[in-house]
Amino acid sequence: MRLLRLVQWGLLFLAIGLSISGCSFGSNPASSGSGGTEVASRPPAPPPEKIATADDPAAVPPSSSPPSEWRREEIPFDYDAMKEDVRIQLDTEPRLQSPIRTVVGAAPQAYTLFFREPMDRPSVEEAIRFHAKDTSQPHYVEPLLAFHWVHDRQLHVLATLSKLPDVDRAGPEYVLDAGGAKALKGKEIGEGLAFRAVAIPAGQIWRVSLDGTRKERISALTAPYFVSRALDRENRFLLAYRYREFCECDAPHIPLYAIYDVNQKELTRYPVPLTVNYRGNGDFVADRRGFFYAKPEGEGQVPESEWATPVNVKGFVHGASFSHNRRYVLMAVGAAEQKDDLDLVIRDLETGGEQRLPGAVKGTIPTSEADGSILPVTFDDAGRYATFIMRENADSLTEVRQRYDWKTEKVISWNPPVAQDVWSGYSQSDDGKYQMYYNGGLYQGAKLITELERSGMWVPGTHLLVYAKWEDGKEGKPSTESLRLYDADQRRERVILEGLPHDVGVIGASSDGKWLLVQSEQDLTD
Repeated sequence: MRLLRLVQWGLLFLAIGLSISGCSFGSNPASSGSGGTEVASRPPAPPPEKIATADDPAAVPPSSSPPSEWRREEIPFDYDAMKEDVRIQLDTEPRLQSPIRTVVGAAPQAYTLFFREPMDRPSVEEAIRFHAKDTSQPHYVEPLLAFHWVHDRQLHVLATLSKLPDVDRAGPEYVLDAGGAKALKGKEIGEGLAFRAVAIPAGQIWRVSLDGTRKERISALTAPYFVSRALDRENRFLLAYRYREFCECDAPHIPLYAIYDVNQKELTRYPVPLTVNYRGNGDFVADRRGFFYAKPEGEGQVPESEWATPVNVKGFVHGASFSHNRRYVLMAVGAAEQKDDLDLVIRDLETGGEQRLPGAVKGTIPTSEADGSILPVTFDDAGRYATFIMRENADSLTEVRQRYDWKTEKVISWNPPVAQDVWSGYSQSDDGKYQMYYNGGLYQGAKLITELERSGMWVPGTHLLVYAKWEDGKEGKPSTESLRLYDADQRRERVILEGLPHDVGVIGASSDGKWLLVQSEQDLTD
């Protein structure tokens, strides 16, 4: 039970505490608060780009020689603002810059090196090739390298793997390092400015029929983005993220976020953290596709969106969530240092109207049992009631459980069939007949059906719960995952797919209840 308490908030929203780099590729990180702005010397982020499909020859250049399309025009750069001798950036994501160890895709990767001084070109290429040959560490490989000089201070490099990564594993790894290269005036570039790239396959999005017989790839991702959820009922927009750093440790890192449009096969990158449950100052943006972000300083720093609505509320927002129909934002508001008895503020995104119930969010703001960080107050709206949870006091795990009644416009108590001192998070079938409490099992109202404890997803229009299940390896074979359905009416479980890698995740289901949306590095048609 306690383990589920530690991951409780990750099941309802993308938690900051789970923004962990390293091997936890399947976790769902999130953050709240403002995002950093680009410094003047940083090249501007490229516009939203259409991802090349697998049959597009430009998506996978041949290793023998770089295609002519790779030889790009000069990237504008403020060299006078540089403090380091060299900066190496990944062209598809310019925010990934040396010195760094990060994850990249398995396809050929284009990099740009910016130098503070004009360089001796042969010495630069010699230094890069020298460091790339150091394969003494496990999983290190020497990439095939191609060079294109724009001028003596800007170099483009294309790195192509000679060995592709295995599914469900990180690696191989290579390094781009100009340490030891000489400037035209004789100065030598020092150590500690390398770009270390860990290659992993790009997981794709698949449509899978409920019986598992039909499988269709619907994405064309070439970068290692992980999808945490489908944002809308049509499963068109997906909330995606990639890791900024890779360290094979539990150090928290805020990821880089993007929205993937399944229909257009477009990945739109955001320079700020995105979250489905916001916490931060009262000036933020609600994108009605289903996510929030803090309003950055300045103009034109985030992609334009017809669904983005500015929100400005008096006070600090200790938690904000969308209503079931995405028309309203429910917020717990108070002073920034306030911990108890917050105001409930409901903002109408269409009219701009606001309802405020002073002190209606009673109790103390929850904190993470993992690291003590303050968690956003979350509102889970099923259409009639929006439930939310506080704690009795700062030293107690006892929950104060309440819900807002849309019909009476009042806050009332809520008494789910789980102990007061365990997390009461749940998901329910869309008709409200069944509830699956993560710490209590499957219920029909107050009646316990089975002690099934799953962080699964209900298939719309059905009483079917879908989830991934760990399968122990047999006869020395590695462990795998299976995709399963539990029929709450029939009280039966059945297998949809077996032998899946551990990265597999269910991120959505079609509104007609016929298809599941699954992300996997493995080709599900094999």
